[in-house]
Amino acid sequence: MKSIPGKEKYTVAAAFVLLLVLLAVLSAILTGCGSKTPVLFKDTLPDAVPDPDEHVQISAAGEPEIIYAPPVDVSGYRYGPSIIYYADGSCDAWFSTNGYNGEWDWITYRHSPDGVHFGTEKVVLVPTPDSMDRYSCCDPGVVYFGGWYYLGYTSTIVEGGVSNNVFVARSKDPAGPYEKWNGSGWGGDPAPVIYYDEGDSFYGAGEPSMTVVNGVLYFYYTWCCPDRDCVRVATSDTSEDWPAKLTYRGEACVKTDGQDSCDVAYLEDAGKFVGFTTRNGHSADSRIVILESEDGISFRETQFLTRDLIMFMHSLGVSKRPDGHIQLKDPLFVGYAFSDGAGNNWGKWATAFQKVSLGLYKGPVRESESGGSIRKEGYLKERDPDPPAIGIAPYEKIVELYKDVEEYEIYFVWLDPMLASHEITNYKKLRYSGYDASLITVKDNKIYTKGNTGETCVTVRYGSFENSFKVYIRGDYSEFRGDFKKTVKEFTPMVSEYTLKLSDEHRHQIRGMARFSDNTWAEATNEGKMISAKKFPVTYEVSDPAVISVDGRGIITPLAAGSAEVKVTIAGGLSFSVKVKVEE
Repeated sequence: MKSIPGKEKYTVAAAFVLLLVLLAVLSAILTGCGSKTPVLFKDTLPDAVPDPDEHVQISAAGEPEIIYAPPVDVSGYRYGPSIIYYADGSCDAWFSTNGYNGEWDWITYRHSPDGVHFGTEKVVLVPTPDSMDRYSCCDPGVVYFGGWYYLGYTSTIVEGGVSNNVFVARSKDPAGPYEKWNGSGWGGDPAPVIYYDEGDSFYGAGEPSMTVVNGVLYFYYTWCCPDRDCVRVATSDTSEDWPAKLTYRGEACVKTDGQDSCDVAYLEDAGKFVGFTTRNGHSADSRIVILESEDGISFRETQFLTRDLIMFMHSLGVSKRPDGHIQLKDPLFVGYAFSDGAGNNWGKWATAFQKVSLGLYKGPVRESESGGSIRKEGYLKERDPDPPAIGIAPYEKIVELYKDVEEYEIYFVWLDPMLASHEITNYKKLRYSGYDASLITVKDNKIYTKGNTGETCVTVRYGSFENSFKVYIRGDYSEFRGDFKKTVKEFTPMVSEYTLKLSDEHRHQIRGMARFSDNTWAEATNEGKMISAKKFPVTYEVSDPAVISVDGRGIITPLAAGSAEVKVTIAGGLSFSVKVKVEE
């Protein structure tokens, strides 16, 4: 048979193209990259009428598989996973991990092409320097709608891990980059979507979980204050500015017996909201607890499970469809952190993924599956002698210069899965963006100033990894070093209006944001958590003491229906006013 001229050339070319495609797919699997176009489910069930007499039964359906083990010599963890699976069987997961250089926690990401084998890790969310999330990004809760991955997380500006707030970031790609909600839009310095304003010696707000049902976003988060340790729920529509529209709907449940946060899914088969949590965490009696709700607002406990689960478990996440839904036929699994129960293992936790099965039954709540839990030991691992990179970080997250300094060197490290640092030596591979070109130019490992004053945030990329740092150009040497006598330059309210009810047992705290002459800032409350109450005392003056009282810490107590204003003054004389309305 006579060959067609040029056919061999085209055949070789096609084979070469096919090889490139296969290599790209293999690379995506090995590097853990997510798909920018997720394969969504099309088998949504019709709305079911929830039956209070119908209940969910959970059982372990497979052996736990350890997907992360900490090193033998230092602490390490990947707790609180948020897990999304797709119609093609692939899966994305986000975790809390150790941070670097004073930042407590970061969020990492892993992808699985089959829901079983997870690729390598990548850091996808870190604190924005000198901002409201400056200490941590932890407790991820992810949902997908409107073409965006929305990642809720916990952070604080108070040392000690108290007075936490809830934040949200978003991305078109699960592997990032992410932009944070800034209070009115997306990008720049973050602002809380849930702000905690009660006694600031308590944990505060955090650990978000989200699901979308009939166009309504249900936003769950923990709230630990002087009066309660509970899970709350707020709702919103699904427009791009939904964080500005979140409306508090009530307490989903009160936490008891060391209960963790609640990861909530919508079970289409039953028309029910199902909460998955752990109780008695970090103990040999740890367990998964199931909570149910017909309206997504009020939950009740119906079952717990210990059989075939690892002891000392905590910080649970359940696999969900992108919108936070599940069906009984879906290949469900839970992820949780655990330890071996040793006394010195705090912050040294492994992570297991374990298949579970759900069923429905009618009638009285059945007996829970107790006993038969597993004690795991010997899972700690030696360090990899040739570890991969999962992220980068600058030595300095905040660079302060005065305008006469023309050139300044900066340095970076890459980080391995144990968050050990390795110096970056080839600065030609770094790429910088997002900064104000009228203030600085950044090239290789040097900042070049342009004689102007101001501030700017710099995004730095190293391959697929990203981080940021801030540069402040001060006007002169005295401003650069700070005044010998620190004074308040600006004082503004964190919350400017309150509507309270006489029956409300929660006591809100009026806080002011103080910015000082040495370029530092903090919340002022007279409690001394961030600002010395002796050096910078705050006073409160109430316009109508018959309506409300305000104590020396700024705690508001409603007394009668009506309206009042509170004038808040800090040392030095700067002040603002807060409006308070009290309803019956």
